[in-house]
Amino acid sequence: MAEAQRRLVIPENIYRRMIIHCYEERPLEACGLLTGASGYVAAGYATDNQERSPVLYRVDDRQLLTAVEEAHQKGQEVVAIYHSHVASEAVPSRTDIAQATWPEAFYVIISLKARRPRVRAWRIVDGQVSEHLVVLARHVDGEWFDLRQAVRRAGGSV
Repeated sequence: MAEAQRRLVIPENIYRRMIIHCYEERPLEACGLLTGASGYVAAGYATDNQERSPVLYRVDDRQLLTAVEEAHQKGQEVVAIYHSHVASEAVPSRTDIAQATWPEAFYVIISLKARRPRVRAWRIVDGQVSEHLVVLARHVDGEWFDLRQAVRRAGGSV
């Protein structure tokens, strides 16, 4: 594995928006995508949790397709899939491991259990889990897109 892929580099503005998204969706799990290349995030996409559950997540199918198409147009790929754990640690659950279908992507888990959120990145390949470093890129801005239908219905911006 290349050195760049041993760590996930996230621009600070995307990191903050990802955490805000997770708090906005509480008590349900939030989920979304991070796109870029070689472990460097260039854009974040807040998506709806198709499961609408406090313990399960599934990125909305249409929103996933939109994010993947936009990333490919920019010469990027999905580098990470993120979701929140509302009442548990930022460690992949058995369900997270069983449902992991993107071995080339990081799985970022944001735990909202404690007073401060905890963000950790994982690779899940054939049921094997390994933790990887999350690096905040200060002084680098990435793009943020909110694809959530719930936000549109509530009259929020997209």
